[in-house]
Amino acid sequence: MISAPVATLSALGSVDVGSADAVACNRWLGDLKQVQGWVDAMRARVTSRLDALATAGESFGSEQSHSRCSGMSGREAGKQKERANTLDQADGFADALAAGDVTGEHIDKLANVAKSLDDQARAALFDRSDELLEHAQSHDPGRFGRHVRDVANQLAADAGAERERRQRAQTWLSWKLDGDGMYELHARLHPELGGRIINALQHETTAMVHRGEAAGEPEFVNRTVNRNRLMAEALGHLVGAGHGELRPTVADISYLIDATTATTGTFHDHTICETQHGAGISFESVRALLCNGQITPVYIDSDGTVLDVGRTQRTANRQQRRALRAMYRTCAAEGCDTPFDRCHIHHIDWWEHGGPTDLKNLLPLCARHHHLVHSLGWQLTLTPDRTLTVTDRQGNTVMVTTPDMPNRRRRGPPDRAAPLAS
Repeated sequence: MISAPVATLSALGSVDVGSADAVACNRWLGDLKQVQGWVDAMRARVTSRLDALATAGESFGSEQSHSRCSGMSGREAGKQKERANTLDQADGFADALAAGDVTGEHIDKLANVAKSLDDQARAALFDRSDELLEHAQSHDPGRFGRHVRDVANQLAADAGAERERRQRAQTWLSWKLDGDGMYELHARLHPELGGRIINALQHETTAMVHRGEAAGEPEFVNRTVNRNRLMAEALGHLVGAGHGELRPTVADISYLIDATTATTGTFHDHTICETQHGAGISFESVRALLCNGQITPVYIDSDGTVLDVGRTQRTANRQQRRALRAMYRTCAAEGCDTPFDRCHIHHIDWWEHGGPTDLKNLLPLCARHHHLVHSLGWQLTLTPDRTLTVTDRQGNTVMVTTPDMPNRRRRGPPDRAAPLAS
């Protein structure tokens, strides 16, 4: 176990934050990360010991102790127990956490995926601890979590049909009528069914918004309409065969699958086979869907379908959004987990300044990062391989990141934020 960072903690105790510049503050954040990592690693060791003592009848267990001695909620105490269990099984992560090379959030991402696996798959996941640790040390927790999920999906690929059978068996929808006369629905849906339903609802909801704006209804014009309420209304339209824009039976849903898997039907180290929302799906299901579905290929390479529309329209068209979704699962900003479907499509060279609506000039950004680009005057530069560099008004690097493409083999700079220049 790495010794406590006493010197670092002592130095932090004497800093004058009130008169510090940005360089000093960033340095102290790095020091705090090291101290916090050691504290988190030590807490995990104590948690494991308490649970071991509980097994021997000499303690009430870590969760009760955390609640009584640390003032934690039951939920947080349970998370600490899962974190400790994960560190006990993932070789190297405890020392890396204590050294500040990874964070507690990295461990939590690994724990969340591991607990969803069966015993055999979980053991196989932890057998790859060295590879997972290397990824965690060079990526933010959000991307690490998605990488762990990809690895887990790859490990489960050979058992994909069995997994899908279980998912279908675990699919359910229940309802009840509350005392106030309101219906309450709950559901868990397998990826194919969930994807079809969600996409149909999104299309119908969008159509309802357009109709409301065209009719001049205030809540639509002022953008104050509750979209969750609209989605519930859309469900009624579609199920009741009302004036739905798209029926569930012919709903438009995108599946991402790489060419090798699609042509051979076999999984490999860099297989992509998932819904547009990122849910893994077996090749057998994709193959069945291809028999009845309408196939729309999305080519990203320069010799593929031309998706650029120049200055003929301001907003990205449907094909462009599909192409961007094939490259980005989430907001393009470093560390942001906002799903692609909730992002705005931003013009790197602003439309107002003559920027075209071409794929090479488009980027998905969540509402928060889209606002920061405009309010803070961030400058965005995108290379042909879609490496994004963001700088502030003074030319300092804010972040360098690459698309969060599933299982993408990357070259070039890492996709974590670059440190500010000293």
